[in-house]
Amino acid sequence: MRLAVVVPTLNEAAHVEALVRRLSSDLTGASEGAPPATAKDQGAPAGDLADRVVVADGGSTDATLEKLAALQMEFAGLTVIHGPAGRGIQQRDGAAELLAELDDEDVLLFVHADNLPEPGALAALRKAAHQGGHAFAMRQHVDAEGDFYRAVERYAERRAARGRVYGDSCLAVRVGAYRAVGGFRPLALFEDLDLARRLAAQGPITLVDGAFVRVCARRWQKEGKTVTVVRNWLLTRGFELRLPPRLLAAFYPRHS
Repeated sequence: MRLAVVVPTLNEAAHVEALVRRLSSDLTGASEGAPPATAKDQGAPAGDLADRVVVADGGSTDATLEKLAALQMEFAGLTVIHGPAGRGIQQRDGAAELLAELDDEDVLLFVHADNLPEPGALAALRKAAHQGGHAFAMRQHVDAEGDFYRAVERYAERRAARGRVYGDSCLAVRVGAYRAVGGFRPLALFEDLDLARRLAAQGPITLVDGAFVRVCARRWQKEGKTVTVVRNWLLTRGFELRLPPRLLAAFYPRHS
């Protein structure tokens, strides 16, 4: 079973290098012609690295593309594609780049650029996939101190256990199941929840024990905890009431 990762980026120079290195360090040595280092050589648990990584950039204007170009020289399994901005479009296009080379039992993992799977997370995901299931999610560790963030983590787990998986929980899906439900739709917002609901209709989404992802707290810290929570709740209700995602996206600013 292969594990392929799709990362959407838009002006993520502060985060993208750490994420690519976390996912791909077993693929080093390509530029010098040396054989790739193994996970064991890198001190990583067996199976704790990706087999392939595709970064789908949506038109970054900061140093994201320069960093990715340098990383491509270092990591043989890294591909960078370019297209319109929008996580739904970018993740759809990133998956499409991989589908031809993957089998139905392989797994696609979608990771936001400002998230970082913790040590052991990918190995735990592989173990869970070998045991069965068609879709999976990780447990969150918000990268900030305080009771508020611990409550966010608990709520994210309860929500994911009900099949409502947002992108920060690193949705993973077997290739066959991804194809069967039609994959990501090019929605302006809630593309992750839309896909998770279609997957949950086919069977439970597994919340993987031992798979944690470090979640950046920048939106809560920049925009305020109360404003962020209330706005997100209102937007989610709007989506449930079938308001157009493009309309809802106007009230959900992109990271600067």
